[in-house]
Amino acid sequence: MILPITPYLVYVVPFLLFSWFLGMVGRDYKFGFWGNFLISLVFTPIIGLIVVLAQDRRPEVRRK
Repeated sequence: MILPITPYLVYVVPFLLFSWFLGMVGRDYKFGFWGNFLISLVFTPIIGLIVVLAQDRRPEVRRK
């Protein structure tokens, strides 16, 4: 069965995949996975990439 090429497949699926990827990259940063993922969804993944690159890493918490 051949999937028809629709605007959904061409625009929305790559948009969601790149947003998910930015969430995975940013999971160790200040906003975490969900924050970076939602920023990429609400704005564009390009803005999400800028936000991920501008963030500081989370400080490591040492447990006794």
